Amino acid sequence: MVTIKDIAKKAGVSVSTTSRALNDNPRISQETRERVKKIAAELGYQPNYTARNLTRGESNMVGLIFPVTEDTAPANPFHIDLMRGVSTALQPLHYEMVVAIAATQDELLEEVRSMVDQSKVHNFLVFYAMSNDPITAYLRQKNLNFVIIGHPTDHYPDRFVDNDNIAAGKAATEQLLKTHHLTHPAFLESVDPWLFERERAAGYDECMRTHHLKAVVWQLGTNADSLDDFLNNHPETDGLLFSDDLLFVRFSHELQKRSLPVFCFNNSRLMGMLTNSDGRIDLRPRELGREAVKLLFDPMKHHSYVTFQVN
Repeated sequence: MVTIKDIAKKAGVSVSTTSRALNDNPRISQETRERVKKIAAELGYQPNYTARNLTRGESNMVGLIFPVTEDTAPANPFHIDLMRGVSTALQPLHYEMVVAIAATQDELLEEVRSMVDQSKVHNFLVFYAMSNDPITAYLRQKNLNFVIIGHPTDHYPDRFVDNDNIAAGKAATEQLLKTHHLTHPAFLESVDPWLFERERAAGYDECMRTHHLKAVVWQLGTNADSLDDFLNNHPETDGLLFSDDLLFVRFSHELQKRSLPVFCFNNSRLMGMLTNSDGRIDLRPRELGREAVKLLFDPMKHHSYVTFQVN
């Protein structure tokens, strides 16, 4: 294995000069920096990025913080695609991913604290946006570098990357109305405090009002909620919009008994194989992941939006 000492010997300079040259220290002349880098490339030198970062008191890892998830809950394909995008963007930066996922807020906070205190992780991507979130409060308190994937709900200047979910909800509704000539489509969402669902529902409501149609939003409280019961109580319903793919899958067996047009969000490959909705909004999660990494290492930029696609 080639070391800095080997490069210094061939270049005829000190080890400290070699190290500074490889790190583009302005105290070293441009000519010396270029010559040292050329020799390093000829010798096949591979820098130890982990050691380099640890000398600065941090690791070459980015913590991915998932929303609180029950142990029995299915994996969200949207998060998997997010991770793929993050991984692609981190590779050329020589950073690795480490995941924090837990069944309770207290357990999740403990995992994040362990990342910071024991593993020296100073950079984080938060895979959700939630009001009064103790995790992001901790990251702010520690003055750590983080980006939220989603739109922050509190009055903090947190950096974030997101889709325009209001526009996405409006576009989905417009497409469903236009394609199937509907008059009473309903919007289905969970009671969880996720802003993206509320924003998509707001887009649906705006579109319905534009067409002078009545908006009906159904919030599912428990697993015992039945789509059949809802439709029996709202027999005029002639189409459905689901706030995300997992919600759609939850009722897929009940939908098989009916011929209602359906529209969904996310458009993940896995869900594409499992479901057969009439239309989808592709939120481009891989691009969201890549944009989040770019934002994480660009302190001059506050936020970014990724354009969705209607399929």
